[in-house]
Amino acid sequence: MTLNAQESRVNVLMRLVGVVFLVMGVAMTYLTYSEASQANIVPQILPVFYLVSILLVIVGLVAMLANYK
Repeated sequence: MTLNAQESRVNVLMRLVGVVFLVMGVAMTYLTYSEASQANIVPQILPVFYLVSILLVIVGLVAMLANYK
């Protein structure tokens, strides 16, 4: 099975989008964890930040691992 140029570009672009989402999710998780005590963030909001960051990581992993045709 060979890919033509357009399919190859789409695969590379989607993998780059996946990397961006993955990095955003990991950075958001790290910053939420490290800055939460110092920034006096309301504890009820923290699970929302963690949920959003986990969703970003999951979407990033799916986009990186998927094969688009």
